[in-house]
Amino acid sequence: MWTNLPIELYPCYVSEMPGEKTRALLVGFFQEAWTHGDSTLLGGFKAGQIAFPAAVVMFESGDIRTVRADAVTVDGAADIFFQYAWLDSDE
Repeated sequence: MWTNLPIELYPCYVSEMPGEKTRALLVGFFQEAWTHGDSTLLGGFKAGQIAFPAAVVMFESGDIRTVRADAVTVDGAADIFFQYAWLDSDE
């Protein structure tokens, strides 16, 4: 029994390689971050932190993976947008 998954999962496609589309369910987004030391090259970058957005998806096999956020395309996004209203809309 799933107890920690959000109630609403969104159907999506994951494209980790050009031309590839794998069906999945979008669980959510988070920020992946880690620290790194100084570059070993003379005049290289200083120690710091790298961070980027990531998505958690569940594939049809049941595998749950982290993928790049820009690799995810929500299926049926137009239907989701109909649930909202914009104050500056002409419609």
